[in-house]
Amino acid sequence: MERYCMKKTLTWLGVTVGSLVVFAGAGFGLTLVNKDSLATHFIEKYTGSKSDSASSSGTTSSSSDLLKVSKSSNLDSILNNGEYNGSAALNTGKKILVSSRGYGNHANKITMTRDSRFVMGKIQDVVNNAVIMHLIDTGKVKLNDKLSKYDKDVAGADLITVKEVMNQTSGLSAADFSATGAAKDLIKKVNADGAYDSASEGTYSDSRVNTILQAAIIQKATGQSYRSVIQDLLVQLELEQTTFGLKNKTVDYYESGDSLNGTKVSLDDLDTKVINRLGKDQLVSSPSDMAQLFNYLFNSDYVAPATLDKVFKNAKGGHAAGFAVDGDSLSLAQSIAGGRNRVEWNLKDQTGTFLFSNYVNGEDNLATISTSMFDYLR
Repeated sequence: MERYCMKKTLTWLGVTVGSLVVFAGAGFGLTLVNKDSLATHFIEKYTGSKSDSASSSGTTSSSSDLLKVSKSSNLDSILNNGEYNGSAALNTGKKILVSSRGYGNHANKITMTRDSRFVMGKIQDVVNNAVIMHLIDTGKVKLNDKLSKYDKDVAGADLITVKEVMNQTSGLSAADFSATGAAKDLIKKVNADGAYDSASEGTYSDSRVNTILQAAIIQKATGQSYRSVIQDLLVQLELEQTTFGLKNKTVDYYESGDSLNGTKVSLDDLDTKVINRLGKDQLVSSPSDMAQLFNYLFNSDYVAPATLDKVFKNAKGGHAAGFAVDGDSLSLAQSIAGGRNRVEWNLKDQTGTFLFSNYVNGEDNLATISTSMFDYLR
């Protein structure tokens, strides 16, 4: 699939670049590729040349500057002291340090590795919202746009804003339903069954409905399928351990307990509205891939600093764009059956910790481990 997507992308680029040449030769003053668009980033990456209209935004990295990933004995020690079972990455701002500990499968003693794939759950909200912020920068979306501009069929669409969908404050909810379809199928389901509560609008309440509607905004604004937009990012950044669908995870999850003989959680039990946000388009990934992706989303010209300020500086209720917000410190934590995901990102230092565990043995101490990882940078 990855080779097909690469071929498809390069073919599209050839058409786009060829169109640019034709229009330029004919004397048309038309810019077909926005300076900050994915097309521009792809042209730079695969042709080795930078567009004349490319932005010089003063950011610390470009789309083609992937951070070096290396194993860290210091990180090993931090995980060992925390009796951690999972994989971890530390984005130092200059490189990505990785470590893993324990088993991806206890019964067969399959060792955890830096490439182990975990279910991303709510982390997908962060990815979605970064894409929406990029679309804001390119003039395709506005924070205060009404949802009806992108999906007119959902309840409350004329009252709810894009910002509220991003921040999980839309007042929308829906009864549990199967997530067996792709994003486009789930959008239809939300349009049919979503319920709007005006009294709850503006108050943070996590709901898969908002994650699905984020995908709807992305589809409408780009004119592409949700998956193709996300896939373009994955291909561009060479994120080989990030793909779609719960079945493509490579670790087993276990129920919480006091020993490493916890009960394995079935794939069906992972398919809940809290964990499986986007059905067939739900991401699975590794800590190092997510560290690379977050570095690009928040520490390059993909999203302008001014847009980040608009989204995060005045976060109501302490939540914005998938994160809990405390000044420059962003955090996200979620239980995945008996495992945990924890991501922390510092907007000022552009550093972050990524902890994915398939089994928490006793005390849930991922926050303490994350603090120790940040302390290592000081």
